[in-house]
Amino acid sequence: MPSDDPRQQELLAKIREGVDSALAVIGEIDGNLLACAKRLRIDPSEESFAALSSGISTLGDLVDLVKEIRNGAAHLASRPLSADAFASLEKSLSLFQGMEEALEGKDWITLADLIQYELSPLLGQGEKDLAAVRDLLSPRHP
Repeated sequence: MPSDDPRQQELLAKIREGVDSALAVIGEIDGNLLACAKRLRIDPSEESFAALSSGISTLGDLVDLVKEIRNGAAHLASRPLSADAFASLEKSLSLFQGMEEALEGKDWITLADLIQYELSPLLGQGEKDLAAVRDLLSPRHP
């Protein structure tokens, strides 16, 4: 049942806006990081690292946005979300640690593998999770 509280309505609108923003960029981030992984295997040059740095920064921004969406959703009285609505975010934390270790150890092949075989599928799942959250928060959803 929708809430008549204007603060809840404003929060719901902001969360929807955040979800839409995340969904608009997640595929692009995935594509850019996959291109970086390919470049790391072939040519671990300064240009490759600049692209990787930009991709990781953008990914960090996405993760921060999803955390804010999750935090906001926790305060919704009228449309509570299940705890597993953001499960892909939780899985990403250990993956990021592995990526950081590979980066620090200059293990470009492992880093490329983590991006291609673990991060990319995780971003795909995250996109599905966010789409489900969007559907649950839509005005036509009971």
